[in-house]
Amino acid sequence: MMAGARNRAVMSLAAMAGVWIMLVFAAGCMGQDTRLLEPEAAAELMRENRGNPDFVILDVRTPEEFRQGYIENAVLIDYYAPDFRDRFARLDRDATIFMYCRSGNRSSHVLALADKLGFRQVFDLRGGIVAWKKAGLPLVKADPAQAPTPSS
Repeated sequence: MMAGARNRAVMSLAAMAGVWIMLVFAAGCMGQDTRLLEPEAAAELMRENRGNPDFVILDVRTPEEFRQGYIENAVLIDYYAPDFRDRFARLDRDATIFMYCRSGNRSSHVLALADKLGFRQVFDLRGGIVAWKKAGLPLVKADPAQAPTPSS
């Protein structure tokens, strides 16, 4: 009889632990920022917006990093440039903007800036260009002097 009660207690504890784990997992999923896109989802966003004049692919890395390879049709605004904030603020707040940096750090700061400035549709590449390359997605190489810049 004692073994049966012990088994029920153990099973009850295991069930409660399972519920707790599911709640923690669900809370973590609900707290995720849907604007952070995995490389494949970012590539899909780009395909869906091909030819859309209100879609901007924004590279916030340095010109040296840009020269090593960038996502096709990206415009470059160097995060470290003294006029970065002003140049970013001149972008259309109603445009859909997909941005990236090397690893996701700089672009996460730009995402916060976009919120402060009232941009409506801004997406960030989770893991930056490092994740893009790791996913085997294509890059373009060119001189940053020839890189398109956003129009005012």
